[in-house]
Amino acid sequence: MPKVSNSKGFTLLEMIVVMGIMGLVFTSFALFKKKQIESVARENLTNIIANEVHGMLQFINRDEIQITEDSDADGEMDFIVNPLFDRTISTANEKGKTYGWRVEDQAFSTDPKDTDHFIQWDNTLSRGYFTSHRCYSTGNKKVADKEFKVEDLACNQPANNQDKSLVLERVDLVGDEETRTIDRVDFYVSFHPGINGKNDMDKFTIENYATAFSKAFTHYDQAYQHADYIYRREAKGTDVANFGTGWKLLKTHDAKTDDEAVPFGSMVSYLDKIDQTAAQLGVRFSFKAGLGKVIKPDGLVGVDKLCWNLKENMMTHCLEVEDGTGRNNEEGVMHLTAKDANNQTVTGTLMANVIFEGEAFDPEKGNIIALMTSPVVSYQSFGNKKDRGTNDVIIDDPDNYDKSVTDEPGYIKIPVQKCPLAPPVPGNPQNAPRVLYPRLAAAISSIVADVGKQGNAGSESEGGEDFSDFSNSENNRTTTKGVLDHLSGVAVQVNLIRENDKKISPDDYWVISATSGVFDNISGKGVSVINPSSLSVVLTSWCSSIKQPAAGADAPMPPY
Repeated sequence: MPKVSNSKGFTLLEMIVVMGIMGLVFTSFALFKKKQIESVARENLTNIIANEVHGMLQFINRDEIQITEDSDADGEMDFIVNPLFDRTISTANEKGKTYGWRVEDQAFSTDPKDTDHFIQWDNTLSRGYFTSHRCYSTGNKKVADKEFKVEDLACNQPANNQDKSLVLERVDLVGDEETRTIDRVDFYVSFHPGINGKNDMDKFTIENYATAFSKAFTHYDQAYQHADYIYRREAKGTDVANFGTGWKLLKTHDAKTDDEAVPFGSMVSYLDKIDQTAAQLGVRFSFKAGLGKVIKPDGLVGVDKLCWNLKENMMTHCLEVEDGTGRNNEEGVMHLTAKDANNQTVTGTLMANVIFEGEAFDPEKGNIIALMTSPVVSYQSFGNKKDRGTNDVIIDDPDNYDKSVTDEPGYIKIPVQKCPLAPPVPGNPQNAPRVLYPRLAAAISSIVADVGKQGNAGSESEGGEDFSDFSNSENNRTTTKGVLDHLSGVAVQVNLIRENDKKISPDDYWVISATSGVFDNISGKGVSVINPSSLSVVLTSWCSSIKQPAAGADAPMPPY
């Protein structure tokens, strides 16, 4: 009888063990893939919000916006002032309010204000006003007035924006409404767990988005100043009617850290110190405005004042004064410097329309604090070069001379400078700008006693020789001719010739005239010479809150 060999297979117990191990492996793998998918979903969602934040910050950083209208005659593209900083835009309508409103005095530790001065971030509300006019459609009428060459924000918001766990619903422009400054920008993101039937209903799982937000902002080279938790007492859905309202800062209630806002990403450390009955959570991201932008000196930047921060090597919205005294024992040193590629301090050209405040002399009040602009200095000589034998030039009978300064030949004529308006006096209830008045002073530069060499003073002929000509300061000594006469004195007069007695106009001008008292060696007479080219002056013009002395108190000179 043949021998039957024994064949051994898997026992039922062994199969159960193997299947259990495989089940654990598959379960672990499924959990890993689920977490991986959720992580990717969080990154995608935070990238969408970071892109919106980046676009808005880019828009704010533009002082001018290039538009796609026809080029100018010189071939250059057209630009408009960023409507956020354009003070000519009225706030009488929704679009103007969106551009002009600011949230003022909002510290990082201050609860958000439920005023209507914030931007509700939806195209049906205010977001569209930051998109190009080409985005206009019958369903999207809230757009900018012009078509932008570069579009920082897409026409349409992300698809199904209101059906996501995170919704950007509010933007605060923190600054001053009058000056249109923007110092900081706050973005409010609300968290809606469990939307679309998801199982995750815990509001505190917003903490899981911290890493994803960090990656998203890094991708767009954005760094926030603060990221703090916010909450609502009542949970609100993603309906745009709820956007921006009801938010408070989530703060601790610990005796040592009272009123400390809970920073985003640190929820675990504060769970036992916060009010856990908050119905809904969110995050407020705060960004400093203007970082990375080139600030221009032409007045189009929406800031009060600027300085160069030597330590941080960047422009800041302040005027930095160094502590202590300067090298000459000044009370403080103000920095306006820059550094080159080798980190060496370098000088530069400051292009600015500056008004100074300092002590000045007022003929009526003495030394007072006044406003003034930088002086402009020029060299001029008078225009009479010829003894024409008439009393237009040489006067030998001053008692019967009656010509006005503008009827005399040879006077110096220059247009009146246009003066800027100064900021109002602090606390002035009328908030009216302070007026600066045009000023001009003349000082003698060079002079010789000259009545026209070899000529006969007061003769009827026009054959006299030229006066010395001081129109070119390099040749003043060599242009002096013959033997000089005797100089008894000289008077220089500055006159403001005004077309309108009530205000300064572009047609007004300065007239500088002069009379030289000379003893003529040839005739043996003393004569007066009107505006001779042998007399030159240095003219200094500026604007001041003190009027030109000749104007008098009864002759006010308002601005243009």
